[in-house]
Amino acid sequence: MVDYRPEQAADYLYPIELAAVQYAAKGNGETNNKFIGGSGNFKKSWLKQARHKVI
Repeated sequence: MVDYRPEQAADYLYPIELAAVQYAAKGNGETNNKFIGGSGNFKKSWLKQARHKVI
């Protein structure tokens, strides 16, 4: 189970960082808008939490 935790962390952080790159490039798709919301909501909640967990 200990070996599985880094994979879980990667499964959580990778899509969030990918969405951050897409929002920065203004290439956010409809899926991000439906799942996450707009870029303001994304930066305030999802990205802030993910970057806090990385540190």
